[in-house]
Order: sequence, then C-alpha cells, then structure tokens
Amino acid sequence: MTTRNLFRFAPVLFAITASLAGTPPSANAQFNAPKFLKAKPAVPKSVAAGKPFTVTIAVEIDKPYHIQSNPTKAEYIATELKLEAMKGFKAGKAIYPKATEATISGDKLSVYEGKVAIKIDVTPDKSVKPGKYPLSFTLHYQGCNDKACFPPSDTQIKTVVVVAKAAK
Repeated sequence: MTTRNLFRFAPVLFAITASLAGTPPSANAQFNAPKFLKAKPAVPKSVAAGKPFTVTIAVEIDKPYHIQSNPTKAEYIATELKLEAMKGFKAGKAIYPKATEATISGDKLSVYEGKVAIKIDVTPDKSVKPGKYPLSFTLHYQGCNDKACFPPSDTQIKTVVVVAKAAK
C-alpha cells in the first residue's frame, strides 16, 4: 500500500477504532457466534383440513448460554417463532414458555435456558387436499452468555404434515 493510500484510509480506520475503544466489550455484539441452540419440531401423525393442530418446537440451549424470552425488556431482542408463508396454511400466535430470571452484569433479565418448548397452532384451509405438506418455521433469537451477547440469529426448522382424507 502506498503512503498516499494509507493517508486516504487513515481517517476511516481512526474513526472505527475510536468508536470501538470507548465501548465496553460486553456491550458489543460479538461476531462469529458459537452454535449453542438446537430446535426440533413435533407434529401430529395426521391432521384434518379446516381444523387447527399444534406444532411443538423443542429448543435446547447449551450451557452456559441463554436466549432472550418473549416478552422481554424493550432494549432486548425477543425470541420469536414464525411460520413461513405457505399457501393453504395459517399460523396462530406462538405460545412461549415461562421464562427464567437471570442476573447478568447486574441486570435482571427474563431468559430461556436449557430445554424449552414453543407451541404454535397451525390451521390448514378447508380447501387443502389430502397429502404431505412441508412446513418451514423461523426461530429468531439473540443468544448471550454471562460475558457477551451475539448478533441476532435465525434457525430454520422444517417438518412435514400429513393432511388426512376427510372422514365420511
């Protein structure tokens, strides 16, 4: 790199360094977040068109990590489960488990740790024909440990539901 180029980029590098220098490490979102969460769906063996059924997402969070609960304090990113758009299927509101209270850096937080289950009702339209249908969910969360929080993450959860023939 020539001296001319170095001077051209120096103000930018200085600004970045200066902005990070005054911020405590725990306040910065950390890059390269570790993999500490697994999510597994459970659906009924078969469902009926026009009738709601419950999908349960079993979430396992490795120690020493936690994720923010839903609801959570306004300044934190709440865990959220959503059904991806699927023609003929509509999701209700997710039902989140009771949270654990944790004290982290002197702040009391409502979090999920260990094993938790999130439930969501899904209803296939009456017009859905019998057969197998793929369902895809997104679990949006922010994970932390006692030292740092990581950038928000999304985990894709896929399953298949069987819509049965209507009983006569």
